Amino acid sequence: MAMAAILGVVGLLAFGFTKNPKLVNSPLVGKSAPPFEITEMNTGERLTSGMLKGTPYLLNFWASWCQACRTEAPYLKAAYEFYEKRSNGRARVIGIAIQDTPENARAFAKQFGKEYFLALDNDRGDISLNWGLYGVPETFFVDAKGIISHKHIGALDWDDVQREMERMLSPPKKVQ
Repeated sequence: MAMAAILGVVGLLAFGFTKNPKLVNSPLVGKSAPPFEITEMNTGERLTSGMLKGTPYLLNFWASWCQACRTEAPYLKAAYEFYEKRSNGRARVIGIAIQDTPENARAFAKQFGKEYFLALDNDRGDISLNWGLYGVPETFFVDAKGIISHKHIGALDWDDVQREMERMLSPPKKVQ
């Protein structure tokens, strides 16, 4: 009996290790993005999800202590430069630091040249909880209708950013 229990546990662990944790499905994909209200950590500018209606956006959750966040930082900066700054706000790039201090988050942003809208989640982590975060980094792509079109777990690369941003910005294909 004990041997059967041990084999059962080992079997469950072995099955779990065959799954890619980055492919965890989010129940939020295809649904309306949770509402939020944030304050830019450098300027004090306020932004609500309602203010983004009609504009697709990339929402990245990050932290200064996160090594993978360092890896993806250049791609998020490039996304801001290409999709928001050069195209007059065709899409927005927004970052929310979680479980971080304002000082550390600002230092990280300065080190990596982050110029897009950056905010901090509150001490309770209300925004990250509402968005169903597993950890950082995690990125959501939200279309112009406010629907989450994709969730990416782990560090983004340029191919990830470009594929999902272009998908959101492409006009819908006509059915014939």
